[in-house]
Amino acid sequence: MTLPAEAGPISGRGGGEVPVCIKDYAQGENVLERIDPVIAERHFNPVPVRIIIDKEGKVKHVHFLSAFPDQAKAITDALFQWRFRPYLRDGRRVEVETGVMFGRAPRRPISSSAEAVNE
Repeated sequence: MTLPAEAGPISGRGGGEVPVCIKDYAQGENVLERIDPVIAERHFNPVPVRIIIDKEGKVKHVHFLSAFPDQAKAITDALFQWRFRPYLRDGRRVEVETGVMFGRAPRRPISSSAEAVNE
């Protein structure tokens, strides 16, 4: 198996129709429209998600690294409503793969020994 000429191990360029992997693409001015997920049951876990954004700026695929079923459904429903600025490479629109993090880990309580040190 050989890779296409434009593919490179550190270039972030896929060969052919493989999405370009761009860290933190789903942030800031790249996000044109964002709908927050509505999760009824409270879980205190971070939910890492990988998404593929198509050439038109719409979410094409959602992959969860870790999530409860209700979180996955709510986040998927929301992500399919997001719109992104299409990514251009050499003047052409290309698909993008990136990550998004939802939720957060609970705050750790301060132990009484740590409080004693600070007093």
